[in-house]
Amino acid sequence: GKTTLLNHILTAEHGRRIGVLVNDFGSINVDAELVSEVEDGMMTLANGCVCCAIRVDLIQAVLKLSDRPEPPAHIVIECSGVADPKSVYEAFLEQEIRNTVLVDGVLTVMDAEQVLGLPEKEAGLARAQVAGGDLIILNKTDLVDGTVLNKVDDWLSAIKPTVQILKTTHCQAPIEVLLGLEHQQDMVSKGHASAHHHHHELEFETWSFESYNPLRLVFLQELLNHLPTTVFRAKGFLYTTEKPADRLLLQMVGRRAVISVNRQWQSERPQTR
Repeated sequence: GKTTLLNHILTAEHGRRIGVLVNDFGSINVDAELVSEVEDGMMTLANGCVCCAIRVDLIQAVLKLSDRPEPPAHIVIECSGVADPKSVYEAFLEQEIRNTVLVDGVLTVMDAEQVLGLPEKEAGLARAQVAGGDLIILNKTDLVDGTVLNKVDDWLSAIKPTVQILKTTHCQAPIEVLLGLEHQQDMVSKGHASAHHHHHELEFETWSFESYNPLRLVFLQELLNHLPTTVFRAKGFLYTTEKPADRLLLQMVGRRAVISVNRQWQSERPQTR
């Protein structure tokens, strides 16, 4: 399902520049009309997306993408099916890259029909991939019945009790959930909360909030630790009492939440959004 997911991301109408790193982009099934250029292990699409082959060093490949004249807004890395996501994530904590790229989240794609029948060695790796994932995309759910789905849910919860699961067919999950893409219509301008409904193959609701009152960071962190598992993503800028001069950036996928300093507010009126 990983290649299916990548094709979904590359061909969806999201209007964002996406970079994709794969071991071999020959497996990416993109319509020939979308390919505008292929050069030096790199495939450029007409919509601004870039697909690269990882030659040797993952970190150098990511830095090469981020140094392009028009760098992508997001970089998606397709790891090998036998990769431990923990080691990949830790690579981005290295000095040479940690101030250039922020890891948004780790997505683990699972085959609902196959996962419970894995031999013990492969099952051990699958458990590590669940434990290291922030969001589980449980694919091929159309090929199993409710009893099997419940057993898979129980298996996943036993490994990671707070795990969040997206059940999909052909990996057709909303791009907003996969990559946290913000849409202008999701923003509100009247300083109060507002709910927006969008219809997808899966039913999701988005909720936006703006306030000029500073938040207590300690309370926000407590809130993030107790969100229900039905909340898949959060993204925004924060105005806090603890760091009033800094515009903080919140990015959350699954249970992983990262709050970092984005820049100073300077002449802009501080607000949480």
